[in-house]
Amino acid sequence: KRRKTKPWLDDMPRMIFVADMTDSLSKRVSFSFLRREVVAVADSQLGRRHIWLWLTKRSHRMAEFSAWLGERGVRWPRNLWAGTSVTSQVTASRIRGLLEVGNGTTYRFLSVEPQVEAMNLAKWLPKLDWVIQGGESGPKALPFDIQWARELRDLCRQHGIPYFLKQLGSNVTRN
Repeated sequence: KRRKTKPWLDDMPRMIFVADMTDSLSKRVSFSFLRREVVAVADSQLGRRHIWLWLTKRSHRMAEFSAWLGERGVRWPRNLWAGTSVTSQVTASRIRGLLEVGNGTTYRFLSVEPQVEAMNLAKWLPKLDWVIQGGESGPKALPFDIQWARELRDLCRQHGIPYFLKQLGSNVTRN
């Protein structure tokens, strides 16, 4: 659509967040629905010009879905970026499932937010394409140590991975 106040955006591709207020990889959502509503739309003639960000806490289910598509001869669209959320060292195990999604051209990203403790992601970073990090917001936000941001930023830089600090959060500490 045309934008009178922002004409520079006319006809530009967009980054579209898939199901930004939910996790569409719940077991209650069928793979056939996801194929029709996510994959087919992202891979359609109009959809291919955009980048679709698909973030989940259920990376193993995303990997199962990716395998299910492959069994049907459907490739993971190159413009459908696969991501998982991690908040602690324990939840970093989700990265294993993420690495099974798609193929060698699949863009994989990590959302490290809200980060609630120090984490070591060094072994995973060479296999990822982008990292987003942030602290928790709100009046009861858990602490976010600014050193965590510095360390992850530096690791990403070392591995040549784009890094985006989304927010420090409402409870920033400096150790």
